[in-house]
Amino acid sequence: MFLATVSSLAFITSTVVGSFANASAQGVDIYCVMRNGGNDHESSWKAAYTALKNERSGLFKISPKQAATIIVQQVVGSPDRYQDCIQYLGELYPKNIKEPKNNNKEKINRNKGYIEDRYSY
Repeated sequence: MFLATVSSLAFITSTVVGSFANASAQGVDIYCVMRNGGNDHESSWKAAYTALKNERSGLFKISPKQAATIIVQQVVGSPDRYQDCIQYLGELYPKNIKEPKNNNKEKINRNKGYIEDRYSY
């Protein structure tokens, strides 16, 4: 009984992992082929992310961060296969937009004046 349970679990795990690996390779292929074909990041990303979401079975779907990580891992793991796609990986993780430093100083100055003027009746 124990051996049957273990082999059933091993089969289910290998099937899930195997289908996940195929899905991720398909998503990477879609992203890279579309980018190399001249498409912009947004349309290539939507197509690849949709493929990754649709291929993953189960209750929980893949998040955009997970999908981006899968694409990066596949490209980095197979640089010979995806050498033309390496240049696009940075667009999967956009840079955060920072506030200019002047705005922070203005807020500090405004608060400083507020505190000093607060008790000056």
